[in-house]
Amino acid sequence: MNSSPEEKKRAIAHLASASEESVLDVLSIVRRQRWLIVFFTILGVALGVLYTSRAQVWYESQAKVLINQKNAGLAGTPSEMVEEDVLANHMEILRSRRIVESALTKDGLMDLPSIQTFLGEADDAADYVIDRLELVKGGDGGAKDARSLQIAFAHVDPTDSQVVLESVLVEYQKFIQDQLAGVMSKANELVNKAKDEVEGELRQAEAEYVAARKAAPLLFQGEGSSNVYQDKYRRLEEELLSLQIEEAAVKTRLDGVVNALETMKDNTSSAEQLDKLALIDSDSLERLGLFAGLQLNASRSTEFQAAQPARIAEAQTQYKHMLDLMSEKQRLSSIFGEGHPKVQDIEDEIILVRNFLEEQKTETGSGMGISDDPLNPETLLRAYVGFLKHDLAAFSERRKELQILSADAEAQAKTLIDFELQDQVLKSKIARQEELFDGIVHQVRDMDTASGLNGYIYELLETPRLGIKVWPRLPLCILGGLMLGLIAGLSIAVANDLRDGRFRSAAELDQAIDLPMLGRIGKLNSIGQGIKGLIATELSPDAEALRMGRTLLLPDIRSGKLKTIGMTSAMQGDGKSTVTSNLAVSASQVGLRVLVIDADLRRPSQHRYFSVDITGGITDIVEGRLQWKDAVKTTDAENVSIITAGSSTNTPAELLQSAAFDELLKAASDEYDLVMIDLPPVLAVSDPLIVAPKVGGLVIVVRASTARRDEVLNMIRRLQSTGGELVGCVLNIFGSGKNFSIEGGYYGYYESSYTRPKSTPAPAKASRMSRPTTVEPVIHRNGSTPEE
Repeated sequence: MNSSPEEKKRAIAHLASASEESVLDVLSIVRRQRWLIVFFTILGVALGVLYTSRAQVWYESQAKVLINQKNAGLAGTPSEMVEEDVLANHMEILRSRRIVESALTKDGLMDLPSIQTFLGEADDAADYVIDRLELVKGGDGGAKDARSLQIAFAHVDPTDSQVVLESVLVEYQKFIQDQLAGVMSKANELVNKAKDEVEGELRQAEAEYVAARKAAPLLFQGEGSSNVYQDKYRRLEEELLSLQIEEAAVKTRLDGVVNALETMKDNTSSAEQLDKLALIDSDSLERLGLFAGLQLNASRSTEFQAAQPARIAEAQTQYKHMLDLMSEKQRLSSIFGEGHPKVQDIEDEIILVRNFLEEQKTETGSGMGISDDPLNPETLLRAYVGFLKHDLAAFSERRKELQILSADAEAQAKTLIDFELQDQVLKSKIARQEELFDGIVHQVRDMDTASGLNGYIYELLETPRLGIKVWPRLPLCILGGLMLGLIAGLSIAVANDLRDGRFRSAAELDQAIDLPMLGRIGKLNSIGQGIKGLIATELSPDAEALRMGRTLLLPDIRSGKLKTIGMTSAMQGDGKSTVTSNLAVSASQVGLRVLVIDADLRRPSQHRYFSVDITGGITDIVEGRLQWKDAVKTTDAENVSIITAGSSTNTPAELLQSAAFDELLKAASDEYDLVMIDLPPVLAVSDPLIVAPKVGGLVIVVRASTARRDEVLNMIRRLQSTGGELVGCVLNIFGSGKNFSIEGGYYGYYESSYTRPKSTPAPAKASRMSRPTTVEPVIHRNGSTPEE
């Protein structure tokens, strides 16, 4: 299901918040563990400097070689750029054991003292040199793509590094020259052999081609020319096909006319006989008209023709016109049918012409009508049969002639095709011989008996020089030590911070325990000052923090909802007894009658804060030796009374769990406005868990500098599991970081005109701002820590 835009926005905001919180956490860790990080960073720099002063000094001798292609003269082409694989081949040769070992052996460098000191049992000088040889392709900066090799050899002696590198380069040059000489010799031998064999076969193929061209027909013009006999044969075949089609059509018409003549032998009417003339095709009408005219001229005398020449001519014209109409009627009937309007129109016109011819017969006495005259329809059809037979005879003669010519053209075309095929075969043979020759030459040029060295030479651009110091370098060592120290410091700082489970800020504590913050206490008088210290605290900045807690609890106290408050902490030393005594004094200043009960029977301390005798306390009341009212002691703090722990006991948990203690709490809460009970630490003993469900509310004291997250949360879980109701938390920030107590907080306000003694003249504006500030007090950290 797709998320709504609001959900997407919330998700993005959540991710942004989580990312920001993560960054802040890292920064917080760095800030908290900064001295540890600084220590390891300085240590890393010091180690880098120490390494520079103690490390072995290395020197490096360098040389540079440019690899060029040398043309062997096989193709006559200019030199080209060297390919990457050729450079790689040269690099492998330079660092090969064959070259290095041969160079060191020839120059007596295998036992060089400066090298022997670095050799193990299984190594020799050649292995050492190979490991220290550094080969890099290309130049520097803009010449990084140059076909060159930068060669460097690092060693502890600058002179020996130069000597070793020179020896390796000399042996490399000798190897290249020997290989090139051998390759060129082999190339010359193969070139001569290719010239004797391949060129001979090529000349033989060319001679065969010349002889074939001489024997070729005159009309053969070579590849790409047209075959005239084949074209002639194609035209003759097309003409023969057309002739056969026409001959078949004439035979069909002849059969139709013959059948018509057979039917005319019967007594058919003149009109029906005239309809038979429609069988005559349009091409033969002109010949029949000429034939009819000749018959008419032969049947009349000279006198008759001289008397009526016009009528006879007109009759002849109309007769020919009637023949044309009958032929057209036959054609339209085959296309549209007998009942089509066009066919009917022609039929009407034929009737008119026929009537005209009948009238002419009467006037001229000629035989132009339909009668027994020799020029009747039957006579014309018989003449048409003669024409068709003559045409068939002509077609037969022409067909024979075309067949003879076609056979001759076919034979000539096949002969010419044979010469064309032979010409192609000879040309292919010549082409193969040429490709074979080119391939042999190419193979000779590319023949690489030394892994791609054929046709390449090297030019020494930079000769080996005296070794220069390359290691150790002080800036690099310092930078390396700095980075290692910084990384180590950060790693250890993060691990140390994760191991430390204390709260890092008041906000973190609020989020973890989710309880109202009643105040932050930083500086309180020590327990050794007794009641005087409690009274003096009311004039200190911490008193405002106590008043803050008192103010937050006061509505429930006055309403009677909160009559008894248990004060406890997670572990010993969190300051819960100090906070209890000071908060009791602060509560009494608003007119509340406060009773402090010291229920920490194992380590009682309230009698010391209020400067009273410990005897006659809770243990005596619960064990029945003393009435509770008799055990109440008044203190120098107005409206504050105390019940001490009393006599020591071995069963404090049992005493606190007794009904007598429950009756004490009930009676005290009925008598006093507020009863504050100092309980032992929750994680130390089970006593506070016994008292927790018996009191109206619990206030926990957390010391930020020592309390661990798991301890505080475990304390809260234990108290809540017994049914105790937590009403707030007091944060003891003595000894904690600035995330809990910030300079310029409430302490600064305490020094301002808001809290100056009455004897000090206050500025006029102080009267307008006499109401208590709503800013949560943050206490200055100077002074002693609250004690139990």
